[in-house]
Amino acid sequence: MRLVADISGWLADVATQVGSVSALLLVLALALQSGQTVLNATAWWNVLRAAYPAAPPTYRQVLGAYGGGIALNVVLPAQGGTVAMLAFFRRRIADATVLGLLGAALVQSLFYLVAGGAVWAGLLATRPDIFHLKYAWLYNHPVLALAVALVGAAVARIAWTRFRTRLAAVTEGGAILRTPRRFVWGVLALQFAAYVLRMGVFATFMRAYGIPVSLGTVLLLMGVSAVASTFSATPGGVGTQQALATVVLRSTASSQAVAGYSLGQQLILGAWDLLFGLVLLWSTIGLTAARDLVRRRRPPGRSEPLHLVGRAEDWSARDDAAGGG
Repeated sequence: MRLVADISGWLADVATQVGSVSALLLVLALALQSGQTVLNATAWWNVLRAAYPAAPPTYRQVLGAYGGGIALNVVLPAQGGTVAMLAFFRRRIADATVLGLLGAALVQSLFYLVAGGAVWAGLLATRPDIFHLKYAWLYNHPVLALAVALVGAAVARIAWTRFRTRLAAVTEGGAILRTPRRFVWGVLALQFAAYVLRMGVFATFMRAYGIPVSLGTVLLLMGVSAVASTFSATPGGVGTQQALATVVLRSTASSQAVAGYSLGQQLILGAWDLLFGLVLLWSTIGLTAARDLVRRRRPPGRSEPLHLVGRAEDWSARDDAAGGG
């Protein structure tokens, strides 16, 4: 009953925020958001086609899996939807391996790592208090922070020692890098266009909530969104994102206006990503198979978390039985 109450409250909040936004601006923002989803899925498709040319996935499969991953990220912390997306690819692509898909994910993330790093550098230079607010425990508990860093270094060393002999499997996912022209036009160009559309989403919502729009503030807010969602303990970094946005725009608008904008944008986009992503997933693999994938979003307590291993034909047979294409 509590879950039903929580969902009902969330939907009521979304409806309230939707009612406070101009219909024209709302449609524009959701169209831009959908466009960036399609562009990023297309980039993923090109990476996977290059990595597995013998048995490439169809565009419909990649679009559905990517949309489903985004939908699950709305309700799961720590990028659980991305893990589910990789599980889907593992089962759909006959030659795919876990390490190969991790390599493909790294290639697909290169643009966003560079763009995000540039924005983070800008945030660090102009708003150092952002990082103090987000990671205050590092400053307040230096000994604990050092211990965490040492443990992380030890884990990284163990992982490197264990998996360095399997680098060939990782590099299979980066096959598109061997043809730079294909990588530039099939991945980077699409991701740049998606990034521009995302900037448009932020600018549209800022306009809708009466927040002054400029290139600098849009980039700062996009950086805040990235900081809030990185290793977040809550889905989408809710709560943290509003606090950071208030700090970034404290000289631009009132804290009430900024908090209202940030919360409204997050709620509306979250609801749309959930709806749009699940529709894409259902249209690809069918309702029954989509429900099964969602149920596998948590580790089942066995040695194969999230079913990242398994044969693609098993999943295909399951889809055929479900009537999911």
